[in-house]
Amino acid sequence: MNYFTVNKCGLYRQTSPKPQGLDLAETFEAITNWVRGKPLSDTLPWNANARSGKPKCYCKDIYTSEITGDILVVLWKSESSGSGNLLGAPEDAKTGEGNVVTQDAKFKGKKVIWGHPMYYWIVPSEELVVSIKFENSVCDSQLFQDWITEAVTNRVDHGNKKKEYTASGQTRLSFADGTVGGDFRYRYLFDVSLKTENTANAAMTALASNITHVIKRETITLKTADERAMWVKLFNTFPHLKPAPNSKTREIEIKAQARPTAAEVKKIIEGYARENRSPAEWDNVGFLTSDNKTIWVDRYRLTNSIAYDIPKDQIVTAVDLCEAIAKKRTNFLAPQIGGHAIVATTRTGT
Repeated sequence: MNYFTVNKCGLYRQTSPKPQGLDLAETFEAITNWVRGKPLSDTLPWNANARSGKPKCYCKDIYTSEITGDILVVLWKSESSGSGNLLGAPEDAKTGEGNVVTQDAKFKGKKVIWGHPMYYWIVPSEELVVSIKFENSVCDSQLFQDWITEAVTNRVDHGNKKKEYTASGQTRLSFADGTVGGDFRYRYLFDVSLKTENTANAAMTALASNITHVIKRETITLKTADERAMWVKLFNTFPHLKPAPNSKTREIEIKAQARPTAAEVKKIIEGYARENRSPAEWDNVGFLTSDNKTIWVDRYRLTNSIAYDIPKDQIVTAVDLCEAIAKKRTNFLAPQIGGHAIVATTRTGT
């Protein structure tokens, strides 16, 4: 489990930071009404042709608890390849229905959308979003935010939604407040960020006091020599450091002396920590401490774990996962309420 703070959710005017309607509960109620009874293929909230190269994303399942008001959303990220076996979700199955199948060259049957599920637990009472990663699922918080934003903007029914056309023929969607003589225009925004340890936490304070350097790793694209930054070109003057003739990238590590405060450390962690960074991935940000240890920003995410038995190559329904969470809801909410990280690994059963 990775915890996210909800920075924005609702209808915003450009001149005001305060939302006017469509909070977390209202947003997901509207989305639930929109996807109810729809086949999977009809829950893509944007024009696929307008987002070429971007993964498609659908709503596989959604459930709201009448007791807690929590929402469990299962999105479906379409992928043509990826780690582990891809799963196929029937494209004509209605929201919350339809079994998945395992990718197989010999598979024949109904049309399916190949990909992986993404599980998100939304807690309106705490202004909180939690991503849940199992062995056969993926996490993509940016895609999740995009899907919610596009679904509300383009698809859900809302009494004050306005559709206008620009001089160039483009469609402009907005929301109005409906007041007589006012008719102020609003834009729907949905933004979340990973939660990290509180700056008052002893571990964060201790980390800040021991930092001697900030480290940034980045992969540089070497299309042409002229496109590279001057400081990168300086490496050409050193022996054995030139990239291979056909090399298109170079892995660079920058290490700068720094003594950031706890607040500055928290800001760096929040800006660069990720929920789904691969251990083998080069690009990262971290700190070098006085005892010569390297600590990467992902270590200070607020995390937790849930054990759930999942049949091999199957997925969890929204209602079942929501009910499993409800049994230990207080424990699962403790890290974000208390500001203390519980670093653990999510596991699945077989």
